[in-house]
Formats: sequence, C-alpha cells, structure tokens
Amino acid sequence: MGLDRLSVTVLLFAVVLLASCDSGGDRPARLLYGQAAQEFRPVSGSVIALGRVLDGTTLGRRFASCRPSGAGVRTDAVVVERTGVFGESLTFADSGRKILYACDGGVDAAGERKPPWCGSSAGLLYGGKLLDPRLDIACRDRKGRPLAYAWVEPAAGVRWIGVDQGTYTEIYEALAGLPVRIVSARGVQPSRARATFDVTQYDSRGKELVKGKLEAQVAG
Repeated sequence: MGLDRLSVTVLLFAVVLLASCDSGGDRPARLLYGQAAQEFRPVSGSVIALGRVLDGTTLGRRFASCRPSGAGVRTDAVVVERTGVFGESLTFADSGRKILYACDGGVDAAGERKPPWCGSSAGLLYGGKLLDPRLDIACRDRKGRPLAYAWVEPAAGVRWIGVDQGTYTEIYEALAGLPVRIVSARGVQPSRARATFDVTQYDSRGKELVKGKLEAQVAG
C-alpha cells in the first residue's frame, strides 16, 4: 500500500512538473483563440501564426464587418485570414488588384469599432507590389498593450516571415501572392506614430534569406 501511494505521489509530481513546463516557458502554448501553438522546426522556440486563404462569402460576418463599402471589393474576394498569439487580421485586394486592404484585430482603445476589428489599412499596389507597410497602431491586446500591424513584402523565394516577439519568434506563411500582415507588441511608439519590427525571411525549408529591421511610420 505504501509503495502504491508513493507511486501515485511520484506520478502526480511528474504531471505537475510537465504542466508547469508547458505553461511557464517563454514560448506560448496557445494562440489567440486557444488553438495549440505549432512550432516551425527550423526556428527553435517559434510559433506559427495560423494562415488561411478563404473567400469573403465563407468568412461571412467577419468579412462583412471589415469590407469597405464602395471600394470595388467583391463579397467573394480572396481573403488571407491570420490568427497569431495576440493578434489577428484579414488581407484582401479590390477586384482590379490595385488597392490592398486589411482589418486588424484587438481592442479599440477609442471604443469606435466593435470586436474583432479595431483598425484598418489600405495601400496602393504598384505592379502588384506594396511600397509602404501601412502601419496601424490603433489596436491594443487583451492586456492593454499597444499593437503595431504592418505589411511585409516577401523577397524572391521567401515562404515564411519571422517576427521577433522577444521570447519567441512568430512565423507567418506567405499566401495568395499578397503581402504578409504581421503584428507585434515590441518596438511600438504610439506617441511618435512609429514602430520597429525585427523581421527575418525564410525559404520553404526554413533557410534564412533576409534579415533586418522594418521601421514604419503611420501615413499622414
């Protein structure tokens, strides 16, 4: 009986230890809506933000509450939906693929927009490319921290975009031939309407191709 109790005690201790390791590490275990955070194996301790290519009709109200009226965006437009650790976004273009749009998720500090969207951006495409990252700092996360959203134009051969979040790297997949909408709570300067992102771009196998800082300013 004593041995059985000892075995149970050891087993319970092991379970608690494992749970502590899973929840108390530097790498988040869950994404924004509770999804298990998957790791991009070539980058140790990373977290992959969920990315899906859908159409506006499938997204329903999420897209309807985001789509700008009178902008030439079809209700069945191709949309890239992203959900990360503390942020989410939609990216899509008008029917002529001349203007790129985004809706950014979080808490609207001004109380002007209903969840899930708290900010939006639009940028002109030149030859299918975006020249300005279109910084948005209108949102806050659930802890009240200011968030910075911006687009990254993937370089040739790039499949994955990594953003340094301090204790881990958040990984975004390049999808639908559109710029990648990233988000960070680091390097945000609301008083100066600026933000700095530490970005690394990888090929499909995780080989580092481009690394540097993306410095963005809110467009006037």
